[in-house]
Amino acid sequence: MEKEKLCLRCMRKIGNNTVCPYCRNESGKPQNDPYLPLKTVIGGRYLIGKLISSNAEGNTYNAFDLEAKKPVSIRELYPKTLLSRGEGNYCLVNVGKASEFIDTKDAFLKLWKKLSALRGFTALTPATHIFEDLGTVYAVSEFLGEGKTLREYLLSKEQGYISWDEARVLFMPVISALGELHSEGILHGGISPTTLIIDANGKVRITGYCINDIRTEKGTLESELFDGYAAVEQYGLSGNIGTYTDIYAFAAVLYRTLIGSTPISAASRLTNDKLMIPGKFAEQLPAYVINALVNALQILPQDRTVNVDQLRDELSASPAAAGVASEAYSSMYDSKDEDVYNPAVPSPAAPLQDVDNSCPEVPQEHNHKKGAIIAFVVSAAVCLAILIGLLVGFKGCSNKGDDDETSTTDISEQTEQTEEQTEVGFVSVNVPNFVGKFYDDIKADDEYKNVLIFETKYVDSKKERGKVIKQSINPGVEVNSLSPRKIVLEVSDGIEVPDVEGLSLDEAIETLKEAGFTNIDTQMNSVATSESESNKVKQVVYVDDETADWKEIPSDGRLSATDEIVLYYYGEYETKPVITTTETQSETEEITEDSGDETTSDSIDENVG
Repeated sequence: MEKEKLCLRCMRKIGNNTVCPYCRNESGKPQNDPYLPLKTVIGGRYLIGKLISSNAEGNTYNAFDLEAKKPVSIRELYPKTLLSRGEGNYCLVNVGKASEFIDTKDAFLKLWKKLSALRGFTALTPATHIFEDLGTVYAVSEFLGEGKTLREYLLSKEQGYISWDEARVLFMPVISALGELHSEGILHGGISPTTLIIDANGKVRITGYCINDIRTEKGTLESELFDGYAAVEQYGLSGNIGTYTDIYAFAAVLYRTLIGSTPISAASRLTNDKLMIPGKFAEQLPAYVINALVNALQILPQDRTVNVDQLRDELSASPAAAGVASEAYSSMYDSKDEDVYNPAVPSPAAPLQDVDNSCPEVPQEHNHKKGAIIAFVVSAAVCLAILIGLLVGFKGCSNKGDDDETSTTDISEQTEQTEEQTEVGFVSVNVPNFVGKFYDDIKADDEYKNVLIFETKYVDSKKERGKVIKQSINPGVEVNSLSPRKIVLEVSDGIEVPDVEGLSLDEAIETLKEAGFTNIDTQMNSVATSESESNKVKQVVYVDDETADWKEIPSDGRLSATDEIVLYYYGEYETKPVITTTETQSETEEITEDSGDETTSDSIDENVG
């Protein structure tokens, strides 16, 4: 009965509808071999739904966890060249492929076990359960069915792209997550607008994890490469894949996000590099962003940005990176076409000296000292130019006052205007104490947008959800728009609401208290219709502070510890008393005596006797 009530695509309850009112999925359409049939139960608890995607490594399905009563995503290891389905959907290893399947299975398990250990990064979707069934391996992760791909998100925009300010908020958490993957020895190899999902909360999530064998054309399985986002080394043309491979893909995604078009394939760029940035974008984007894209999109790995830390510094406009950016901007503007910015020419920070062309796993690092010296010289020159300009301007105003007999008041007004114009381009603030404030309010405050680059880290906390609980820069530190500082804010993500539906009222309350919730209310629904329902929780909702209405628990299952949770439960089961024959006779006699009718009484007595 429960199976029939679910849409097998979005996993919402749809009653007896044949077409889902939410996602318009039509029930009744079969899911044929080589994919698992709809409503197959694996691992004794997961109900298989619609296929999401498939490649040479395996298949990804929407599914429903019958124990936890929530939708999930399931990745099935099913390399079609190595396996086939037998009776009961059991996977059979193809003849002569046993050794290859064992190696593939080991790589799959190693990848997902590493992913299962990663926590605390909003952009990651770690595995929550790994198990074997039907002759293969399955990995369960968070359900993102209510989100949309980055590609869909960008296509929904009128212009097909977004500004750097919006992109920075979306992608900075992705950079941190990518760094965490690399620190654990995980290479994604498939970052693209279709493997980045924007979830229901507007956060970018990394999906599409696969073993490295299908992320290069040199692998034994058929490769899955995303043209325009795959680096040249993935085509088997320039060595092994490494962390720099993911950096190329991320930069290509950022290019698509900011420019509105897919970059030219890296394989094509190797012989004819025509990757350009149109002039209007070169004028709008900060020079340091263009510099970061240029360095990260270098064709050869040895010329490319080495690691995530360097990419983050360049995109965050750290002093060294910002200094180099101005020279990079001028050196790479295509003189043949004033409307096109050409990133084909490496920036001053990009070339490496004495590079081993065999492309080792981790290339040599860029020359930071050289970049720092250039940054210092450029910054000093800019400051000196500004100072000279102000002095000359002031002197000019004074001379004009002498010649034209301009009053002192007029000169003062001109000086104030000059100072006001200077202040518009330069902003300096002291970092406030963000702890205890809502991150959304901080992000919306324009006072900080030119001096601070926010990076968020969402963590489990009993503090109110969305509030900052820690900051990386101490309050009172002065920051300015000439060298914006990155600030990491730890933000409370609340705590997970445990599943208490079906528990007794006392058990549910105790479970919620143990989880950390302090504001629990109860509301009886109706009298139980059976003993098994008596005092059992039927539904869990929470009270919205703004509307004071009951609402369903959020899709990610998390609330603030202080949120008011309401347990909607059945009342006690009441049994009706059974009336015996003796009791019936006594009641009849009492009624007869009270009536005072002797004839009727005698008649009843005789009948009873």
